[in-house]
Amino acid sequence: MREWFVLAVTAGLCGCAAGPDPSPTATVPHAAAAAPASEFVHAQSERVRALRDFASRGSAEIHWKDEQGDHHEQTQLDLAWREGGGRVALRMDKLGERFAWSGADPQAWWVFRLESRPTQLVIGRRGDPLPPDMLSFLAPESLLELLGVTAWPQSARVELAGDGGEPWIRWERDRAMGAWFATRVRVPRPGALPTQVQLLDARNAVLMQAEHARPLSVEVAGLPPGAWPEVAGTTRFRLPERKDALWEVFWDAPGTQADRMKDRLFDLKVLRDVLHPDQVRDLRESSP
Repeated sequence: MREWFVLAVTAGLCGCAAGPDPSPTATVPHAAAAAPASEFVHAQSERVRALRDFASRGSAEIHWKDEQGDHHEQTQLDLAWREGGGRVALRMDKLGERFAWSGADPQAWWVFRLESRPTQLVIGRRGDPLPPDMLSFLAPESLLELLGVTAWPQSARVELAGDGGEPWIRWERDRAMGAWFATRVRVPRPGALPTQVQLLDARNAVLMQAEHARPLSVEVAGLPPGAWPEVAGTTRFRLPERKDALWEVFWDAPGTQADRMKDRLFDLKVLRDVLHPDQVRDLRESSP
């Protein structure tokens, strides 16, 4: 699949707006029905602190439709971050062939597009969205948010689901990132693995969402087993306006061992020397 799924969903988060949220919620009218927002915020901060350095691998099944019919592809993933997401690396391979790599350090993000010729390296300033011709959840901020491993601000508030299910936590970003204006997270209790994360635009429409299932407990040195945080064993990424498009990722062997996060994974200079992109597109040169 030469154009790969990255190009099949080019609308992404930066340039699309989905229809109205199919499962609207209301701000909690009965606060006693859920824990206070401050408890969720504090417990999430503790969970994120335990996952400050993290690595996992997985396999992804990618489904979508176009005028040629139904499509299905599989790929292998390696994901790691350090410093609470200050440094990120996501590698994607298929049948032993490396065809994409994204990552970030505190100053910049980068994406190596290796699925077609000429190969390309795109670099941007950290905190700026990816361009609209790229799959926007590869941006470090949106990827970490969708995975449910970012801290939640004190401004977060609790909402009850109209279906009487798990509560939602919602907050607005300090600064919009492209069309991404706010986040909403469904979580059963403070400190638990979120079951759903939605990135919203200013009209409260869902731009992209992740659904998490099959919790896996992650061993953390210095913490008793009962305090180990959970991460998803299965994550489903969706674009609501493209109901046929689905990334289903099956994660394996999550851990916090430092020896799984080599320095070279997060070093752009080393990656450029290894991957040898044919072209370099540096968006930092044109951004203010």
